[in-house]
Amino acid sequence: MLTRATRTASILAIVALSTDAISFDVEQALRNTAAHLNQSTPRPIGNDAYFEGAVAYERTLKYRFSFRKLQKDQISSEFALKQTEFLTHFVCATPEMQVFVENDVTLKYAYYDKHGKLVVLIAVEPGSCASE
Repeated sequence: MLTRATRTASILAIVALSTDAISFDVEQALRNTAAHLNQSTPRPIGNDAYFEGAVAYERTLKYRFSFRKLQKDQISSEFALKQTEFLTHFVCATPEMQVFVENDVTLKYAYYDKHGKLVVLIAVEPGSCASE
């Protein structure tokens, strides 16, 4: 997941740097990032988890993941807590992710079970990085 997220941040950063700051369109940059990510989906990311795709809307980039063999009731409640902590730290502390924070972009990570049921939706808001 780190590689994909870093690559995503790099794509957005390149778009941001190659565009005049006054005319920079965050929404278009996010749509372009999602389109680029979706070119190679679905793809495994380890431990029976798959990256299914991304969508961009309203200063938000939402990633969709699925567990191919697990049902919702088989996934520990600790998963949401640990993943929230990990993703918040990752977004707030990784230099490549700062382009999202600086452009007030919310990153959402939606995890689904093998039947398509939502397991957890984790949102990392730019404001959450102030406490990091």
